[in-house]
Amino acid sequence: MKINYHIHTVFSDGSSSITDYCKTAIQRGFEEIAFTDHLTVFPDGSTETHSLNTLKIEDYVREVKAASGKYRDRVTIRLGVEVDYIPGNEEIVERILKNYDFDLVIGSVHFVDSICIDSSRQRALVEKMVRENGFDSLYSKYLRLVGMAVETGFFDIVGHMDLVKIWGFTPADGFEDEQKALELIKERKLCLEVSSRGLRQPVSSIYPSPRILKRACELGIPITIGTDAHSIGEIDYAYNVLIEYIRTIGYEHITTFSKRRPLEKKVE
Repeated sequence: MKINYHIHTVFSDGSSSITDYCKTAIQRGFEEIAFTDHLTVFPDGSTETHSLNTLKIEDYVREVKAASGKYRDRVTIRLGVEVDYIPGNEEIVERILKNYDFDLVIGSVHFVDSICIDSSRQRALVEKMVRENGFDSLYSKYLRLVGMAVETGFFDIVGHMDLVKIWGFTPADGFEDEQKALELIKERKLCLEVSSRGLRQPVSSIYPSPRILKRACELGIPITIGTDAHSIGEIDYAYNVLIEYIRTIGYEHITTFSKRRPLEKKVE
């Protein structure tokens, strides 16, 4: 079962079209892909320039559904969205999500104290936070936000759970914060994304870390996989490495979604 459940198109910050992704997925032997463009809505209702907004989302949904029908005999296409959890945006996000029949919704944390922690333009601000307060403080704060996102009940999948390590930072400890977040994920019956994105970033490792993923496996938390593709060239980035990684940890199944319902598939 070759899948990619994290793909960004020109509708958000990707550089490839839905059609180009579909054609490439077929050429490279994917059985199922999910488009998950960004929805970044701030508490005041404004959006990031790269994000879907109330106007673009209609066209996005329409195009993904059209592609799903056009290519259904060759690849299964799921309609998804990656939603930023930002404290205070809950009512707006809930209202938007109710308007569309998504197959899956990824909940991610990219913002800490109004700083986009994975933006190269704001890297210096992240490094300043670390110098002033230490990385453990930022790591703890980030994972608390992950837990708050999980508790909203809006999401099916937790995206790149330890993305905060992107610039190469490592917590001195952090186990208790990871454990709390994982217990919430288990309690709420969410799925954890395993992503190869970190392998092409300064951290040079898969998200989440082996320690997190081993504990998730022990807790029986299901996983899905994605490359966080922003172009067709990244659609199968380090895919075999991802599969070997989850097998080594002990996972024998991955989870897909249809109309927000999880479907378990055997890792071949």
